[in-house]
Amino acid sequence: MRHGDSQRSWLGRSETDRRADAETPLHRGIVAASPRRAVRVAVALALSLFAFGCSGCRTAYVARLAYEQARYLASAEPVEDLVEREQDPARRETLAMVLAARDFARRSGLDVGDSYLEVANMKSAAPFHVVTAAYADRLEPYTWWYPVVGAIPYRGYFEREAAEEFARGLEKEEGLDTIIVEASAYSTLGWFADPLPSTVVDRGTMAVVNTVLHELVHQTVFVPGQIAFNETLATAVAYRLSADFFAERGDAELAERWRRGRVAWIERSRILDQAAATLKSFFERARDEKWPRERMLAERATMYEQVKRDAVAADKIFAADFATRTLHNASFLSIHRYATRAAEIDEFLGAHATIKDALDAVRTVTEDAGDPYDALAAKT
Repeated sequence: MRHGDSQRSWLGRSETDRRADAETPLHRGIVAASPRRAVRVAVALALSLFAFGCSGCRTAYVARLAYEQARYLASAEPVEDLVEREQDPARRETLAMVLAARDFARRSGLDVGDSYLEVANMKSAAPFHVVTAAYADRLEPYTWWYPVVGAIPYRGYFEREAAEEFARGLEKEEGLDTIIVEASAYSTLGWFADPLPSTVVDRGTMAVVNTVLHELVHQTVFVPGQIAFNETLATAVAYRLSADFFAERGDAELAERWRRGRVAWIERSRILDQAAATLKSFFERARDEKWPRERMLAERATMYEQVKRDAVAADKIFAADFATRTLHNASFLSIHRYATRAAEIDEFLGAHATIKDALDAVRTVTEDAGDPYDALAAKT
């Protein structure tokens, strides 16, 4: 499941979301649904209530999630209809890319199911605010358990105020670091026929192609409880397939941009991996020496400033945005989970003749594996 995910902030965003910016207006009222869509929405509502109800969440919270998911699905329209009606040539081309990217994903071996045949009108659906948290004294995410997907470091809200209230409670009562991001796209892992949010279309062709490819990786391979592995794998595959997609269409310039982006992403991951190792050692020392919390937080802040300086060597565009952010454990982890041990995953993908072969191998070697990274390393 991918959250945040193209160019508004590097914190908690996927690679696609870090390349564009779009506001998601909130309007009330549910879109009238066709009989077929009404049935699908009813099923979605029932399944959402069942799934989230099993996690022990409050009834009101569960009901709101289910309602907004139903409204999101009800707002969706077939991409083909939107292309036919669209008067703006540039947007019409971008809409057509949804289906082109989907077809390319299918031919590349991804499980497309019925996803991304439609676009959801985000003017008719509430934006999804995601709270992510981490322990302040160790580099470890605070997680919630959900059926099917397992433990994940996300809790979603459709109202910003509710997300902020929940985050404040975690900070005050648990002493956690928290961050709130707005999700631009997410995958239900094939449980529903996911539409593409219209806000992704607003960001243009590159965002559409990479988002569709990224989310369909989740639908193809998902290791429960291993969010950093899943997000890094999806990012790695999407980089490679985005380059291949544009190369196939004869756009050598965009293909090369994605290839260069993959190289920079791997270097960025190397720096973040090194920072994570240093931070873990730092927290172990602070615990062993029983530092006061105030000293630990002060020295932690100094270390994160160094991480910002190190990032310049990897990607100046990334570093420029990175430098403006307040870093703490939650915000660092929200970045790192999209680029954790990226070189290892990219090497594993490159060792196979096709992406389909690589993902089939990932599925096989990670089944019942304790650490999916170690499982891949043993086969590389």
